[in-house]
Amino acid sequence: MQIKMLRSIEGGPQKGEIVRVRELNYLIFGKYQVVEDGPYIGIVISSISAVPVISYEPKIISELVKSAHDNAIEKGWHLEPRSFGDVIALMHSELSEALEDYRHGFGVNETYFEGDKPCGIPTELADTVIRIFDACGYYGIDLQAAIEQKMAYNATRPERHGGKVL
Repeated sequence: MQIKMLRSIEGGPQKGEIVRVRELNYLIFGKYQVVEDGPYIGIVISSISAVPVISYEPKIISELVKSAHDNAIEKGWHLEPRSFGDVIALMHSELSEALEDYRHGFGVNETYFEGDKPCGIPTELADTVIRIFDACGYYGIDLQAAIEQKMAYNATRPERHGGKVL
C-alpha cells in the first residue's frame, strides 16, 4: 500500500512524498497524515498512538451496507425489532455525540482514545454512517442508487435554492 503525505515530518517523509506503508510496521497517527492514493485510503487521526497498519481497499456502498448490517446482526443488535423512529433516533444520537465533542473543545479532525476505543468527531460521524448503512441493510434500501439519484438532481438545482439563510 502507498500513501501520500499531506505535510512534512521532521526527519521523515516530506509533504507530497509517496510512502510505501508495507515497509512500516506502524503508522504513528498524529505524525503521518495520508490521503487516498491508488486503491488505498489512509486515515487521518490526531492522537499520538501506534496502531498496526491495515490495508483497506475501497468498496462500493452496497458492500459497506452489507458489511455494517452483517456486523450488527452478528453483534446482536437485531435480536429485537425496533421502530423506524428508534432507528432514526439512533442515527441522530451519533450526530449529537459529535456535537458534544465539539462543545467540549475537540477539533473536527481530532480523534482521541479511551483505552483502545477511538473517540471524537470523525469517529462519531463514522458511527452515524455505519448506523445508516445498517438501517439500509435492514430495510433493503439501495443507498448507492439513492445517493446517485439525489446527487444528479442536486446538480440541476440553482445556487442556494429555496432562499434559506442556513
